[in-house]
Amino acid sequence: GFFRYQNPKFATVFNKITKVTGVAETNEFGGAALSYLAVSPALEGQTGGWYDSVPPGKHQLARHLPSIEAQNIDEQRMLWKLSEQLVGV
Repeated sequence: GFFRYQNPKFATVFNKITKVTGVAETNEFGGAALSYLAVSPALEGQTGGWYDSVPPGKHQLARHLPSIEAQNIDEQRMLWKLSEQLVGV
């Protein structure tokens, strides 16, 4: 999990704060959201975005466009070339 290698006291406090403030999602919602994103016919062919829970902790998914920088084709190509060089492809 997220806090696998963290101080257990920190993880406990963090978990309590997220539950009290209402920004934590349940394991059930997280799993259901992943399943929906993976197999829903409603999302067939939709690419180029990312999803999160909006508002946090309220069990609703919202789709967002990538940042302006991420939409820049020249920067995408440069990143791809640099990645190839770094991994030796």
